[in-house]
Amino acid sequence: MTTAVTRADIQRGRNLLWLFLAAVAAVAIAVFAVLSGRSSGGANAVSEKLFPDLAAQSETAASIRIESPTVYVTLNKDAAGKWTVADRSNYPANAEGVRALIISMSQLDLIERRTADPRRQSALELTTGQGGNGHAVTVTDASGKVIAAMVAGKVQTRAAGTTPGTLFVRRAGEDQTWLARGGLAIPASVGAALDKTLFKLDQARIARVEFRPHGMKAYSISRATPETKEFKVDELPDGKIEADAAVLQTPASAIAGLTFDDVIKADAVKTDDATAIVFTTFDGLSLTMTMLPGGSDGVFALMVATAADTAEQTVKDEAAAIDARVGGWAYKIPAFVVTNLAPSLEQMVIDKPAPGQTPVPEQGEETPGAPGDEP
Repeated sequence: MTTAVTRADIQRGRNLLWLFLAAVAAVAIAVFAVLSGRSSGGANAVSEKLFPDLAAQSETAASIRIESPTVYVTLNKDAAGKWTVADRSNYPANAEGVRALIISMSQLDLIERRTADPRRQSALELTTGQGGNGHAVTVTDASGKVIAAMVAGKVQTRAAGTTPGTLFVRRAGEDQTWLARGGLAIPASVGAALDKTLFKLDQARIARVEFRPHGMKAYSISRATPETKEFKVDELPDGKIEADAAVLQTPASAIAGLTFDDVIKADAVKTDDATAIVFTTFDGLSLTMTMLPGGSDGVFALMVATAADTAEQTVKDEAAAIDARVGGWAYKIPAFVVTNLAPSLEQMVIDKPAPGQTPVPEQGEETPGAPGDEP
C-alpha cells in the first residue's frame, strides 16, 4: 500500500534539512577557529585598547626607539618640535611616518588574551634582546618618562581592504601576550625613517646639463629655449648623431624626481674620483651634484645650489633654500637613479646612418659603471 506524502511532510523534511546544514556550518566554524588559533569568544575574549591614553598623550612624545631584527633607530623631537633621526646625525625624519606609528599604536585593540608563559613568546615572535624576534617600540616624553612601550610580534591575519589585520602583542616588561586587531607602522629600515623631501626642480626649466665623468671626456646637452622640447648633444663625436629624444631627456627627468636611500654627513666621504653633473635652468639656477663611489648599489652625492647674479630674487631665494636643505650631507643615490642621472656619452649618441638609411639605436651595449669607475 502506497503512503501519500503530504505538504506537512515536505515542510518537516525541509526544516530537518536546514537544521542539519546549520549544524554542519557550526562545526566548520569551530574547526576553523581551532586550526587558525582564534577563539570565538569565551573567558579569553577582551575588548580594550593596548594603550588607552596614548592618543591623548601623543603630543608629549619626544623620543621613539625602535629595536627589531630588521631596524634599530631612535627618533627625537628637536627644540623646534621637528622629528629627527638620531642615528643619522639628526637628519629630518619622515614626520608623517612618525605620526602614523604613534596613531597605529594608539589604535591597537586587544581582542583575546593569549599565553603568559615567556617560553612560548618566541613562537609568537615576541622576544627581545640578543637574538630576539619581536619589534620593540618605546615612546617617551621630554623627561624620559615612558608613555607607551610594547613588542609587536607575528601577524596572524593581514589587513584586507577596510578590514584590519590581527597580530600578537605584549606590553614591554609584561609576559602576558595578546591577540590584537590593527597593525603597526614601523619603518622597514633607517632610510625609510628619513624625510625624503629634497627640492622641486621642474625638468621644463632645465636649459643645460654638463657631465664631467671621472677619467672620461666631459660633454653636455642643452636646449635653446624653454619651448624647445628636445635636448641636443652640444659637441657630437665624429660619425655620431643624437640618440632618441627620450634618452636625452632622462637626466632632466631624473633630477626632477630625485630620490635617495640613505644619508650621512658630507665630511664622512672622500671627494677623490668624483663625477660632477651641473644642471642649469633658463632662469639662472645651477645645481651641482658631486657623485662619489658608494658601492655596487649606488653612489654618494653632495649637492650645491647657486644662482646667477642676473637671476631674479626668487631664484636666489630658491638656491639658498636648497642649500639650507642639502648642504653638509652626502646622499646615497640608488644605482637605477644614477643610470638615468649620469648616462655615458655612448648612451646619448648612435652611429650616423649611411645615406638613405634610417638610424637604428645600437643594441647589446654594456650598461656603464657607476660614476667614479675607471673606463
